[in-house]
Amino acid sequence: MAIVRCEGIVLKTHALGDTSLIVVTYTREYGLLKLVAKGARRTPSRFGFALEPLSRSRYVVYHKPDRDLHLVSQAEVIDPVGSRLADLARLAHAQAALELIDRLVWGEEPHAELYDLLAAALGGVTRAPLVSLPAVTLAFQLQVASLLGYRPRLDACANCGEAISSRRLFSPARGGLLCDRCAAMEPGTVTLSADGLAGLTLLLSRPVAEAVDWDALGEVRRSGEILRVVEAFLKHHFQRFQGLKSLEMLRSLPGFDAERDAPCPA
Repeated sequence: MAIVRCEGIVLKTHALGDTSLIVVTYTREYGLLKLVAKGARRTPSRFGFALEPLSRSRYVVYHKPDRDLHLVSQAEVIDPVGSRLADLARLAHAQAALELIDRLVWGEEPHAELYDLLAAALGGVTRAPLVSLPAVTLAFQLQVASLLGYRPRLDACANCGEAISSRRLFSPARGGLLCDRCAAMEPGTVTLSADGLAGLTLLLSRPVAEAVDWDALGEVRRSGEILRVVEAFLKHHFQRFQGLKSLEMLRSLPGFDAERDAPCPA
């Protein structure tokens, strides 16, 4: 056992006994950790807001490499993100970011770049105009997949490497655009609109932090179409991803027009 200090973002919590909590947090130094916070449910709690979902905090932890649960002895909040989310739309987008990390990441494998991406996305959700929130969420989803080794291919056929079809044929299973020959043999291919493809390219190529300045009705159009394509892509490439509850809420919020922006079967 070692006493370690680390920084993390709380994904979720579970009650433990009458007064304690299990805190699931994604840390910069150790990846996903499950922390036992004794007495955290007493009022007032000595941990304050540091163990609340969405909070970015520093911890002192009794770390046992061969155990699933580790005891947290101290926690200091760096940024109580949840306390700054004043409306349902921002909360839904922030929860979607946490839920995605919870679904796609497991084990104590540190990934500082992924941690920074999550922090940037949560910061973006607090600052972005409401109309730009879908762009923040979509950019985060695509860039998380890219960091984990599943970047959608848009420059050449994702199957054979040849020139892509002018019809903008995207295969969630193959992970990108296809040529006409490969698309003819690939079930489940969808036709992206010109705006949808342009938005997808933009979301992959620019930092999430810049998404706060994008107008979802301007630079990133047809966010509902892109959302459905990205969700299908994630389902094919990540076994633990079967859709996110937060995204169901997002579809009813401004910026996601699910019916109008639905992709077309090829």
